Amino acid sequence: MTCMQRDPGTADIGFSIILAIQIAVIFVVAPLAATGSASIELIEMLRFGLAATTMLVIARHPAVRAAVALAFVASLLASLHWRLGQTATVIAAIKVVVTIGFDVTVATIVAIAAFGPGKVTVHRILGAVILYLYVALIFAGLYRLTMLVTADAFTGMAEGPRAQFSGLLYFSLGSLTTGSTGEILALHPVVRSMASFESVIGQLFPATLLARLVMLHAANGTDAERS
Repeated sequence: MTCMQRDPGTADIGFSIILAIQIAVIFVVAPLAATGSASIELIEMLRFGLAATTMLVIARHPAVRAAVALAFVASLLASLHWRLGQTATVIAAIKVVVTIGFDVTVATIVAIAAFGPGKVTVHRILGAVILYLYVALIFAGLYRLTMLVTADAFTGMAEGPRAQFSGLLYFSLGSLTTGSTGEILALHPVVRSMASFESVIGQLFPATLLARLVMLHAANGTDAERS
């Protein structure tokens, strides 16, 4: 069995669970964290849900499961260092890099499963939506990394790690979907270039990859009706 050979039923359920957790993190937990109503523990629990779903349901090969597990454990250990007060720039940067690595690992597995061979179902379209939202999460991590390297990366960004987590997601989603980032503006040339690149991805992804899956799904339905 290859790393992406899977039971279609369980994998479809996995896509739905991952999307639900992703929506909770981006649109519920992040704003609540900015107001102090949500804790870091809740974010870590949701990340554990992402790792567990990817390993048990979508990723079938032991080596792939091990890669997800290692990425998640490294992310958890980096978060533990941060919570213990070791907030030096190097430690913070390591945490961000490990988190980005975890997100890239899960996004890659979802992408291979969603765009791999086989019948295109509604749940595989949800997988493409998951990948689209993961672009926002990954770029938010990259923006956070630039903030640690340079002090003039953004203007309009709130103080504090929780508020910045929400603000960077807001900026990233704005760049990805509409190119508008509200009151948060990129100052550093590298950040502006990254935001422009994210905007290009945001415009091309729905018009190419996502549209392709939708067309294939519609074609499958037409073929089934004819038969």
